Amino acid sequence: MSLGAKLAFLREQKTLTQKEMAALIKISRSRLSLYEINQREPDLATLKQLADFFNVTLDYLAEHQSKPISQNIETESVIHLDKLFDKPYILWHGIPLNSEDKAKMKATLNVVFWDEKQKDDQKNPQ
Repeated sequence: MSLGAKLAFLREQKTLTQKEMAALIKISRSRLSLYEINQREPDLATLKQLADFFNVTLDYLAEHQSKPISQNIETESVIHLDKLFDKPYILWHGIPLNSEDKAKMKATLNVVFWDEKQKDDQKNPQ
């Protein structure tokens, strides 16, 4: 599978449009499109960024491996919600969140969580 085909496949696995992914990794949609149709090759820095974004190895993207190997072996079915906003690429309704957006959302969830926790503790004292 070519680099472009792998990029398109990985992007579709994340259910992202080219426009959404390009915004997340801060490149133009047309540049991403050229990568996906093998009309242009990413430089090394961009290739590393893509590998990090998709959580695959550089070898996989560079066609040395036929199967993607995750860099993190953590179980994908477990989500640590308190760590979610530490991830570099987060979308909300298809719009990339900046660090200020992430901080506000994390603070809001903390307030809601601890408020409910306190209510539960008052209802069920131990």
